[in-house]
Amino acid sequence: MIFLDIETQNDWTSGDAFQIKDMKISYTGVIDSATGKSYDFWESDMEKLGEMLKGADKIVHYNGFTFDMPVIANYLGEDVMNLPQIDLMVAIQKKIGFRPKLDDVANATLGHGKNGSGADAVRYWVSGDLESLKKYCLQDVKVTMELYDYGVEHGVIKYYDRSGFLKEAEIDWSLGEKQGVVVDDQNLSLF
Repeated sequence: MIFLDIETQNDWTSGDAFQIKDMKISYTGVIDSATGKSYDFWESDMEKLGEMLKGADKIVHYNGFTFDMPVIANYLGEDVMNLPQIDLMVAIQKKIGFRPKLDDVANATLGHGKNGSGADAVRYWVSGDLESLKKYCLQDVKVTMELYDYGVEHGVIKYYDRSGFLKEAEIDWSLGEKQGVVVDDQNLSLF
């Protein structure tokens, strides 16, 4: 099982209207759950990333069905969408009825979260601060892995409801397994 997160060279924060097909990867962080080892993949390393993805028993991500994997597909083709994977956000959404941010669920469940935002990652890329970009992304991967492990061990996650109250919900990560994915130039749908 591998845990994955991507960062992009461009985003929506500048007011530009990007579609997934316009997104370019700056950095992809991966942690192998069997060894605990982290791996770096820059935009020029997408072929190597593809080999790792194809060899994984399961790819685990947060909001990966609608963001990470479609952006990776820009480089590796649509077949990556059919690899075995679990989107933790999908499992959580099915239990609580809305799509919480990773940072919110991690802080509620683990007591710590991310170390910035996706906009920070784009700024790191633009300014050439690749070490900060890598550190930011790998923290997201680590938090995703810790959240997954917590859910497996305790059978629950914690979150803040829409009114800001701390709640707890039973979690079954299999609810976030890929059932089927349809991708077109502008939309991604799960069925």
